Amino acid sequence: MKNEHPILTRPQRFFRYALRLVFSLFLLCIVLDFPIPTAELARRATERRYYFGPSEVLCTLEEPLSWDRSYAVRWGDWYGVVSIQRAGLFWDTGWMETVKNDPDLPLIPLEDSFFLSQHEPVIVFSNDPVIVSVTLEFPAIPGTAEVQLITTTQAEGNNGCFLLSIPDPDGGGWTYSSRFRLSGYDADGKLVWRSPTPTGAPEGWDDLFGPDALEL
Repeated sequence: MKNEHPILTRPQRFFRYALRLVFSLFLLCIVLDFPIPTAELARRATERRYYFGPSEVLCTLEEPLSWDRSYAVRWGDWYGVVSIQRAGLFWDTGWMETVKNDPDLPLIPLEDSFFLSQHEPVIVFSNDPVIVSVTLEFPAIPGTAEVQLITTTQAEGNNGCFLLSIPDPDGGGWTYSSRFRLSGYDADGKLVWRSPTPTGAPEGWDDLFGPDALEL
């Protein structure tokens, strides 16, 4: 004898279809990672989209990189910055920049951040726990004036992460060079490591300032 299915009334059928619709929308939201209830889940979803991670969060950046929140992270031999944005009461996936670590170098800059004309802070990762302060130096031209050597420092890092803010010029804007130099200092202010001074044309320090610049 075949099993007989109960005959549902119209309200019962409507309720069943409504439940199916709600469940389908819920699964779709999970698959698409939106809406995302927490910033942590949005960070993880962003990493999955870039085939990165799961990573270790080193710190939350105090100055988000053009987003609502940014994390400095590490995964294996890679450093990165994950930036996410709010979507009303929820969070949405965002953007990610990465740089491969070189354990032989004490300081690793996030190279994709060196569009200095955008006034974005520069992120530097430290492989040496002795380094507690990092200085960034680079040539820049304020408006139509002569080229200057600009210096910016973060005196205290956060779990090996340094965020170096670019100073605003007095009137007008900077024309930047990406030929920068990094220096790391210990707690007593002693120089621990310095990257090579950029040389050669175009925009080498000797090309911009003359040969005496190599003695700086």
